[in-house]
This record gives sequence, C-alpha cells and structure tokens, in this order.
Amino acid sequence: MRVFLAGGTGAIGRHLVPLLVAAGHRVVVLTRSSDSAAALASVGAAPVMGDVYDQARLARLVAESEAEVVIQQLTAFGTKTGDPYAETMRVRVDGTRHLVAAARAAGVRRFIAQSISFVCSPLGTGLTDEETPLYLDGPASVRAFVESVASLERQALHAKGMSGTVLRYGWFYGPGTSWDANGFIPCAIRDGTYPLVGSGAGTYSFIDLRDAAAATIQALAHDTPGIYNIVDDSPVPLNEWLPFAARLLGAPPPNREDAAAARERIGDIRVYYMNEQRGASNAKAKRALDWKPAHPSWRAGFEALYLNRLSPSPPAPRR
Repeated sequence: MRVFLAGGTGAIGRHLVPLLVAAGHRVVVLTRSSDSAAALASVGAAPVMGDVYDQARLARLVAESEAEVVIQQLTAFGTKTGDPYAETMRVRVDGTRHLVAAARAAGVRRFIAQSISFVCSPLGTGLTDEETPLYLDGPASVRAFVESVASLERQALHAKGMSGTVLRYGWFYGPGTSWDANGFIPCAIRDGTYPLVGSGAGTYSFIDLRDAAAATIQALAHDTPGIYNIVDDSPVPLNEWLPFAARLLGAPPPNREDAAAARERIGDIRVYYMNEQRGASNAKAKRALDWKPAHPSWRAGFEALYLNRLSPSPPAPRR
C-alpha cells in the first residue's frame, strides 16, 4: 500500500516507520529536517522535505506520493520554540485541515489520525469507551485543548470522499516520551516535585509505544472507519502508579498537594489528569482491529524502563 505519513520522526513515528516498511508498504514521510530525512531513508522510507503549514507544497507532495492512505501522527509536545500545548492544538486543527485538503485533492481514499483517549468526560463511573463524549464542558483551559482534539476527529472522520479512522492512544510510555527514564516525569519524581494531587484518583490508561505502532499497522490492514481506543489492559489511578514509579526510580515517596492549591500552581488540565480523568476501554480495538497489546500492563513496562534507567535515551518530548 502507498502511505503518506506526517509525523514519522516523533516518539511513535520512530517505531511506526520501520513496521510500515517491514510490512511491505511504500512509505513517504514528511519531514522538515535533513538529518531526519537521512535517518528515514536508512530504514527504507522515502523522506520528502516540507511543512504541514505550507499548503501548496504539501498538496504537491501528497499528490506526487500517489498515496492511498494518509496518516496524521503530528504533535508538537517536543517543541523548543513555543508552548507545547498551543503548538499541538494548532497542528491538530490547522495541520489536520491542510493534510485532509491535500489528501482529498490527491484522491486519497483513507485518512488515519492520531488522537488521545484521556480527554473524555470525567462524569460517570467505570472506563470510557468510544461513545463517551469528549470533555467539552470543562474549565476554559481544558476546553480549548479538548476542542482541538474534537476538531481533529471531526476532520478525519467526515472528510468527503475518504474513509476516516481515529486512533485514541493512551498515555505513551517508552524512550522519547515524558515517561522516558530521563524524561520530564521521572526527573520530577526524583526531585520530589511530582505530587499526588487531591486523592490521586485520575485514572491513566497507558500504552507502550511499540503496541501503539502495532495497533496502527492493524488499523491500516483493516479498513474499518471510526474511533478506536488504543490502550493497555490495566487502567491505573495516579495514587497507584506514581508511588510504584518512585520506588523503581529510587525516589522519595511523592508529596501530597491539595487539589485547589495544585490548580493554582499547575493549572486545570494537569489537575484533571491527576485527579479526575477516567481510564479507557480497549475492547472495540481488540474486536474490530484484531489487536491486543503485547505489553498489557504498564507495571511490567515501567519495570523494564526504569530498572534499566542508566542506559542512554533520546530527548523526551512532554506529553
């Protein structure tokens, strides 16, 4: 299959591109960096230099790729030149719009987009599923971020003439993520600056990067439009995974912080993550995509990641 991929050099892209190539797909990857282009070429992809915000060039590149499928895996959490949240909201809204337009103009028949599973409504009990509404009625700062996710999903699912698939990944862990052994979160845990907020009831659904990439390959193989949660089998509250990670890292037990004080210090969205979010069910993806995580529990994944914490890791974008 001919695939045009935007976002092939990020945390998931570094796992996804080799899998696409190994599966026999012809993979054209959009990149802005000559160094990244060389790395992509070395694993069998065809890099093209461009920017998702340069609409004319993007349209030309997608058309020249003769792609049957466009995959949107772009975020900007690793940016060093702006606000990661603001830049990621921009790429989800404007970047997706430009990719969809380029894909439609080129006659692409399928569009697959990266979304996230952890911005669904916290109201209710149990795990969220693909029918759970997004948290569009939250505090203003949360709502702005969730609206960018909703925009991405609408554009991917309702692009005229194309079949749309949205993959709502859980919290990525592994090299190159915030949970990398040398990443933002373990560093904060070691420093004692990553607290248990409120009761720590926010429930995280994690996903190993390798499983996220494998699920994307399955979504490509199964032309089944719709939304799919790509998460592991073991949703876990902050008050369980954070002390466990601290022990693995040889860090002190996490401090506790009142939710109201934390809201003033770190903002609504992080308090939502830490004390309010619900975990997600992966039942639909298992059933429809014939997929299951090879790493079903974050617990074993964290042990593998942190007990080898002295090994070098690539820079970790924040997520």
